[in-house]
Amino acid sequence: MVCFEDPLAVVSPAVYGLVGSLIGGFIAGTVSVLVAWQSRSAAERAWVRDSRREIYDRFLTNAQRLLIVLEGEGDDDEVKTAYAEFFEPYVVVQTVAERPVVDAARTYAYRLLELKAESDARKPSGEEYFRDVAEHVRFARHDTIDAMRTELGLAGSARPPRPPNPFMGTDLELRYEAAAEARKQGRTPQVG
Repeated sequence: MVCFEDPLAVVSPAVYGLVGSLIGGFIAGTVSVLVAWQSRSAAERAWVRDSRREIYDRFLTNAQRLLIVLEGEGDDDEVKTAYAEFFEPYVVVQTVAERPVVDAARTYAYRLLELKAESDARKPSGEEYFRDVAEHVRFARHDTIDAMRTELGLAGSARPPRPPNPFMGTDLELRYEAAAEARKQGRTPQVG
């Protein structure tokens, strides 16, 4: 008598092996795709972070240059150059920054524009208004720097105390405050 083996007994191990291979391949492929996606995403975030650092540097440097030229009453060519160099990175900041940085940078830019308008018109609102606007430009700069620091994941504020005293904690602290007040009042400092 010829005995035949059960056909399912022969096919079962092959089917299990094939199904196991397919499942293993699917898992390996899924993991590979996930790792590639995460790597690409991390590279994009690093590129954006590095790009932000570069553009923030250009923005702050050029904004400061524009402020210096306006306060120093630079000639028309200096003002035009500083103005153009400021607005080049400003537009890019609006493209790559998160909303808090965009808002702070916009306030900074509009205050600089007001200072430029006053400078261009030869300060029709008066010297005191010009100085007050310049002071508010500086406040906006610190707001912008703080927003940028937060976005870049840096801890703490870079804002100086108001009013700033570079001699705080030294023997010149009080004398500096008296001298600053005297300059503000337009008189000779009386320091002891």
